Amino acid sequence: MFKKVNFFATLVTSLAGGVLFSVPVFFFIRDNAYTESWLLYLGSFLFLTVIWIHTVRENKKRREDESTVALIFISHVATIAGIIISCIICFLLLVTMVPGYLDSGMADKVLTGEPANTIKDKTDGLSFDIFFAATVINFAVGSFAGIILPFYTKRTQTKDSKEPTPLHQYGVK
Repeated sequence: MFKKVNFFATLVTSLAGGVLFSVPVFFFIRDNAYTESWLLYLGSFLFLTVIWIHTVRENKKRREDESTVALIFISHVATIAGIIISCIICFLLLVTMVPGYLDSGMADKVLTGEPANTIKDKTDGLSFDIFFAATVINFAVGSFAGIILPFYTKRTQTKDSKEPTPLHQYGVK
């Protein structure tokens, strides 16, 4: 089913993307100021860079002649795995850096300087902003790289001589 996916390369890519996303998140949690939310976008840009490199490397491994749909699928698998890993790392950062995060009541460290329309939770939007960036924004940038790059890096744009998808069913006419 997933025969075209190199699971080791995908795991390494998703670990690198999750860790690189989480480095700016560490500083965002440490500073806990809304004006530092640009760090979350920096983390998503680093995540985009990792997915971009992974997609280009997977294309080069296949002599730049892999099916476009297969490359899109491969990059989306890496994106989703990276999102899961970045969410786990961000949760661990919140648990360790925000005293009272898992306790009842308000946490000891909350987001400061946020606008009035920010979604309020026990951290006044700190955890919402982090998990929103880790899931929605990272999926958007990973999908962008996963959709644009296979078409851009394909050597022959006229045809796909390989099987169309990694989920191709043999024997079905």
